[in-house]
Amino acid sequence: MRILVAGAGQIGAKILLQLKKNPNIKVLTVDPRIEPYAVREGIVSHIDFHEALTPIALESVIEKAKPDLVLLTTSTEDMDLGKPPGIDVFVEGLREEIAATSKVPIIAVARTAK
Repeated sequence: MRILVAGAGQIGAKILLQLKKNPNIKVLTVDPRIEPYAVREGIVSHIDFHEALTPIALESVIEKAKPDLVLLTTSTEDMDLGKPPGIDVFVEGLREEIAATSKVPIIAVARTAK
């Protein structure tokens, strides 16, 4: 099984740690940052796709990566959009659009996971 983890911040890092327990899972990552949390902490050595976490960019990555499942672990910090008022509502809308338009199953992972 191929799983694409979108967002390699703190939440994505926790997901990546769990997925690494099963060697039969091929894990791919996408994140716009050069060195997100999961790389800095040594959970993954690199990011497979450096792309913005937007519906259009993510769909392009999905076409290239051909995952069976996408885990959307993005937060406002992962999208690098700053902290203007209402940004959480905007990001939630982006997540919903990504899930609705994708050709593969997408599961949004709660950004409040600790």
